[in-house]
Amino acid sequence: MKKLHIFFLFIFPFIFYAQQNLTSNELKLISLSLDKSYELKNAYNELVMDSIDTKVIKQNFIPTLSMNGMYAYGASNINVDIPTFTLPISGTKLFEGESEFDVKGNFFNTNLTAKALLFSGLQVSYGAKANNEKIKAKNYMLDKEKADIIKDVIDTFDKIELLKQAELVLSESEKRLDKEKEKVTKAIKYGLAIPYDRQKITAAELNIKSKKTEIYGNLDLLYLKLEMLTGKDVGTLKAYPFDLSPWNLYNENSGFTNRPELKALDASIEAFNYKLKMNKNAFLPKVQAFATLSYFNLFNAETSFDGPITGNPIDLDLNHFEGFPTYLLGVGFEWELFNGLKHSNEIQKTTIEKDIAQNRKEDASEKLELFEKKARIDFNVKNQQILLKEKEKEVAFNTLNLAIKSYQEGLISISERLEAETDYQNAVLEYYKMIAMQRKAALELLIATGSLNLTNLK
Repeated sequence: MKKLHIFFLFIFPFIFYAQQNLTSNELKLISLSLDKSYELKNAYNELVMDSIDTKVIKQNFIPTLSMNGMYAYGASNINVDIPTFTLPISGTKLFEGESEFDVKGNFFNTNLTAKALLFSGLQVSYGAKANNEKIKAKNYMLDKEKADIIKDVIDTFDKIELLKQAELVLSESEKRLDKEKEKVTKAIKYGLAIPYDRQKITAAELNIKSKKTEIYGNLDLLYLKLEMLTGKDVGTLKAYPFDLSPWNLYNENSGFTNRPELKALDASIEAFNYKLKMNKNAFLPKVQAFATLSYFNLFNAETSFDGPITGNPIDLDLNHFEGFPTYLLGVGFEWELFNGLKHSNEIQKTTIEKDIAQNRKEDASEKLELFEKKARIDFNVKNQQILLKEKEKEVAFNTLNLAIKSYQEGLISISERLEAETDYQNAVLEYYKMIAMQRKAALELLIATGSLNLTNLK
């Protein structure tokens, strides 16, 4: 059935253009690999953290409410030298010399304060926009990481199927050689052949077994890799059939400007633009509204001092001195008139960072444009080479049939017969290798145009 498919592919080269590039099982495994990737999970977590940072910036405008309280006990010895005052009638002198006071008491205070930022000097607005552009850039680079994973998974599919085709070709050769060996063994009995021919066939069979052993080992490694990529166990993966047929890129007209790297650089440049605006507007004042509700109480206070006339000690007690509600409403602003050229330095630094990003974009554009042209040329060349390799395979198959008949009729030696067998094996393997190379070239072209994603593959 596989041979029939290949035959029609050559006779009607446009049949494969109507086929789906990937099977449903292959698409499912690609989706599983994207879900399992720890790198993608970490990248998503970083994006969530960046999104939280943007929320934090915007939440500067949300009013805040805080409460604080204080209890204190205090005591002090106070010496006061007040100008002497003489009473006009008695002539008694008050506050002559130093007066000494002993003061102690308890104090409690609590405040409930609400604040609301009214104007941030455009720092919040531009800061949030700069952070959003940073998130965009990371999202674009996330697309690149996904494309790399998809390419790795498809490349593993193709290598597995290529080895399966190689094993199939070798098994078919093994069957032909086994039949040939039976004929030679019978011919030796009747003196129509010599043991040398049988030994040559045995050597060829051993060579095939050695190649198949190597193939089985490589297949085991590839299935283990696919298990790591997708999370599916090897037993399940071995039951999946993979298709190795040429790719058709349906209306692939997009260019290198669609590359996620360029989009990420554009977003980075835009982020620097907002950062520049933020720095240039840093001189604007910040305006804030506030409201404070307070309660205070001075209680169990005591004051002791000597009386000004009698000189006897006087004790004054205060049960409490309480104030509530005490409130304060208002609007305040902070205007940084000079900060030691800090903002000027930040503007210069951000300008340089933006120039660096711009230069990187120009450099990347030139290289990615060249890469796209190379990928298109390589894809077209591989399409033509597939047809040539198909023709080589047909010629090798015809030559093999002719060699089998010629050897049976005694027209060629066993070495020539085995050489034709080897040539056919190589021709078939080269054909499938070229298909794998064409598929790889197709992936490179999709990457070159920023089109390699799960949606386009469907």
